[in-house]
Amino acid sequence: MAHSRMTRMRAALTAGRSVTVTSGDTTLFRYVFGTARPYVAELWTRAGVELPGPIAWSPPHADPGPADHRTITELSATATTATIAHRLRWSAVDEWRSLTASLIGDDTWLLLFENTVANVSGRALPLAGPSLSLRAIAAPSAARSEWQAAHPPGGTLVVVDDTANLAHPPHWSAGPSPAPFDAGTLTLAIDQIIAFRYAVIIAPELPDAHLDPSLAALGRDALAGTLPAARGRVCHGEHTRRGPIVRARTRVLTRQCIGGTPPVA
Repeated sequence: MAHSRMTRMRAALTAGRSVTVTSGDTTLFRYVFGTARPYVAELWTRAGVELPGPIAWSPPHADPGPADHRTITELSATATTATIAHRLRWSAVDEWRSLTASLIGDDTWLLLFENTVANVSGRALPLAGPSLSLRAIAAPSAARSEWQAAHPPGGTLVVVDDTANLAHPPHWSAGPSPAPFDAGTLTLAIDQIIAFRYAVIIAPELPDAHLDPSLAALGRDALAGTLPAARGRVCHGEHTRRGPIVRARTRVLTRQCIGGTPPVA
């Protein structure tokens, strides 16, 4: 019991500004939501090694504008997990976003990023460029693949793209940053809602890059574990409602279209 109290996760809110997630006495990350571009800052391994930041997400279309934080929809912690979720508004889209940190073993943790995005602009939005951005972490650009690894000093970081994300598997741009959209190939229709999910695994510095696939498997398992069965017209990477997704420990996103069409090509 004493060990459990020492390592319990906590999510501490600084009202209107940020949430800091800790495990025992170790800070894992700080999420800054009270800014024009919300981002994960000050990312640490469980051994206390700070990794380059930030991790950011903004709508993958031209001129997304600043974000306006609306309300926190969840702030919770258990012995091994912590979650921050909120609603925000960009110039052309409404977004619901959730970040959940989970401890894995004695030295690794995982950050699950998930969001839904609704086009409220009144016009179609061509999708292009990167989605999740980790540009401060060095990693080579890569052709389409399910995951990408980086090895900053003192740590290992693996980003895994959910198989239900649009245009999966993505290209990887500067840093381990998924860039799924080729210019001019997909358009987000008026009032259409899509979803993105990524797993980011933060581990100690590994002696051998051949161990990266085992970390990617952890992310793949995490992405395969949640969200309810779809209702209505649901396609790859798409949800039919704008609110927070209720976590039922079933399956993630529907893997194929059910009546209806995917985002317009």
